[in-house]
Amino acid sequence: MACCLAPCDRNNVLDYLLCCKPAHVRSAVADLTALAQQSKRCLVEQILQSEKKEDCIRVLIKLLYSSDDWLCSSTAYLFGVLMENGAMRRTLRECSHGSNDGVVAVLGQLLKKDDPDTVTNSAGAIASLVESSEGRDWLLSQPEVFSQLLESLSHLLSHPSRSTLNAAALTLARLLLSEEACHSLSAHPAATRTCSGLVRCLTHTDTDTAMNAAFAVGRLCGGEQGRTLILAQARQHQLVSSLQTLLCSGAGSGAGPEAGQTACFALSCLATEEDGHAAVLDCPSFPGLLDGLLQLLQRDDHDSAWFAAMAARVLVSRPEGVIKVRAHGLLDKRLQALSLCPSLGQEVQEEVNGCLRRLMRLPTPAPVSVLLLPLGGCHVSWEGCSPESGLDVTYCLQANDTVLYRGPECHVTILPTALLSVEALPLRLSQSTSDGDVSPLSEAVVVEAGRAGLRPGPPRELCVIGCTSTQVRLSWAEPEGEHRPKGYHVYRGDTLVETTTEPGAIVSGLSPSTRYCLRVCAVGLSDAPGAFADVEASTPDAQEHAPTGLTVAVLGRHELHVSWGAPLSPLGRLFNYELRMNGTVAYLGTERFYTARRLAANTAYACTVTAITSRGRCESRSVTKKTARDEYQSTHRCLYSPSRQTPTQPPAVSPPAREVSEVKRKVKRSHLPRKHLPKVQHASHHHQPVGHNRGRARHGQDCPSVEQALGYETTHKPNQLAAGHESEFDMRALLEGSRTEAEPQQSLLTRPLRSPFTLRSKTELNRWPDPPLLDSAVITAKVSPGTFLQQNATKGGLGKRGRLPLITSHTSGRARIIQPISISWCHLDWTGTHSDRMLQNRYRTHGLAYTSEVFRTILGA
Repeated sequence: MACCLAPCDRNNVLDYLLCCKPAHVRSAVADLTALAQQSKRCLVEQILQSEKKEDCIRVLIKLLYSSDDWLCSSTAYLFGVLMENGAMRRTLRECSHGSNDGVVAVLGQLLKKDDPDTVTNSAGAIASLVESSEGRDWLLSQPEVFSQLLESLSHLLSHPSRSTLNAAALTLARLLLSEEACHSLSAHPAATRTCSGLVRCLTHTDTDTAMNAAFAVGRLCGGEQGRTLILAQARQHQLVSSLQTLLCSGAGSGAGPEAGQTACFALSCLATEEDGHAAVLDCPSFPGLLDGLLQLLQRDDHDSAWFAAMAARVLVSRPEGVIKVRAHGLLDKRLQALSLCPSLGQEVQEEVNGCLRRLMRLPTPAPVSVLLLPLGGCHVSWEGCSPESGLDVTYCLQANDTVLYRGPECHVTILPTALLSVEALPLRLSQSTSDGDVSPLSEAVVVEAGRAGLRPGPPRELCVIGCTSTQVRLSWAEPEGEHRPKGYHVYRGDTLVETTTEPGAIVSGLSPSTRYCLRVCAVGLSDAPGAFADVEASTPDAQEHAPTGLTVAVLGRHELHVSWGAPLSPLGRLFNYELRMNGTVAYLGTERFYTARRLAANTAYACTVTAITSRGRCESRSVTKKTARDEYQSTHRCLYSPSRQTPTQPPAVSPPAREVSEVKRKVKRSHLPRKHLPKVQHASHHHQPVGHNRGRARHGQDCPSVEQALGYETTHKPNQLAAGHESEFDMRALLEGSRTEAEPQQSLLTRPLRSPFTLRSKTELNRWPDPPLLDSAVITAKVSPGTFLQQNATKGGLGKRGRLPLITSHTSGRARIIQPISISWCHLDWTGTHSDRMLQNRYRTHGLAYTSEVFRTILGA
């Protein structure tokens, strides 16, 4: 074989590498690879000590572009060996400075090649580069190269080759040692695919690959964004179960301790925050995870114990983890045993003690502090407990077997009633947590009820200071003792009737003339009653407070005079008297008499007087009196009076029309000589048919007046009642007027006339003129009031006014129209007395016979 133009020393491999002949270059690469496998240090020293080291590095970089897979792969391997040396990394960086085709960029591009050896060796070279912080900084200083590298590594995590997969996981694990790399990977578009590949690698059969993936997962969980990405894949790919498998494989004898340590590291990083901690505890394989930690703690390896203790401390950092670790039991005991080992390293001892402090059970609490309150009861307080486990502590204060308080507070006020129930109250305190951890009871602190002075004595000087028919007023003084009573209870017998805070009370609702036993007890600050003090009291009669001497005098048909006296023992300050008649208030004032007017005649009135005082009302006994009945009820009825007939129903009695005094005055005036005709008041009627009037007469109703029947005008005064109210036609007045000569003429039509057929009283019948004034021959036919008025109007004169007008036997048509006339006698009034007995006898001897004859002639008897 021909030699190169410049003869190269075969003993110098670097001269062969720099030779332009490909065979020599290939031979040199083979020799360098063999040297690297024998001694990496000799290879690095040979290159660094060469004067042409920069030329050698440039040749090796060019070889990475070779289409020969073996040559490219071997060169990548050589770079992987060289990059492990720091001086060589600096030299490589200097040679690649300012070049876009530097060694790192070329190695990243080789990760996309199809040759697995080339990809594996290139990934290994990059892994060697990023093993050091200097190499990581060199890679991170090239953002585009770093981004392309992450994209390539995300695809390599699913590579079928075990070596390629392991190299990719190793590269990511070493790369993620940098915080900047962690943040860059979490924000990279391929972050989700990368995290998913790492979680899948945890279940790989190659322990190294699983360990590298576990380390990368732990590093990503150190950041918020990375942990979120990992937890999103946790449930789908069973992250915690994979870590538990790796942990147990490292704890066993088949694998080295590094697998368990790496699993503990990933577990600790994942469970540091709340969301990751919850994901670990909620996993069904969590008990197996605790078993793997226990196995690591039982090994003599110092590093394994430290990693296991660190993972346990993270798990018990939250109350939920404490509860589950306590429930495991064996792990807690192993940690306690390690804490007593004298050969345990300081770092391990710190982690173990931190776990034990979190797992520590509740201690015995200190005795409680008791403070007696001035108002009764006591205030109990104690020191709060804040365990490092973070569990909420519930305090329980009890006396013997009775629980007085249970809750999270560190103080409580005990009511006096609890102190009074027993002579002595021993107070003990216990603490408990939600996982069933209960501390022992504290020492007892005895509180005696007698020390509080809660039971007051009986009230002093109980007496009755006032008594009425329904109330008793009591007064007393405070009981003896240092504490002032909270209040007082007043009993009537055994019934509580009053509660007060003042030393006095009024017991109401009592019955008159009754004896009562009243008892008063003081209520202490504990609301418990003390001893009783009693007193007897008798209520007086109720009438002693009411008005006395109620008297009712009848003044007539419409008046009652009521009088009374002052109460013998007024209930209080007297304000007014109230008079009630038949339940209606008739008078309210301070006078002790009253005249009631405008009452109904012949009516009973029940009168009571009530004294209205500042302390109530007292009513007198009722007195009933009846007003006088009407004095003009006639007992003599004519033939056609309804009283002579059989009535179908009792006739209605009209109320009296005027006062008794007015009647007497009119009767007396009727006996005196008259110079003028008296004015007669007419009642208003409406004309109705004759048949209807007859029916009304039978039923005791008024008949229409003659003037209304004939159409004459009458005068009305509704508010005035004249003498002879029962009669609508005063015949004697007409006759007396006709005999008076000295009186000037006055037309009969202008006088208020009333029909003689509606006479109602015997008094008016006695006023008829003497028999000589009437001519029996004249009154021979039936006459109507209309005919009588017509004749009286046409025949005037002073000489003929003493007689009644003569009526011929001819009956006018008007008389025929209104015949027959029914006469109503239903409202006749008869007093039964006469003030002038001589005048009565004269009328009876001289006038009655003639009067009867006149009426028989008029009425057609």
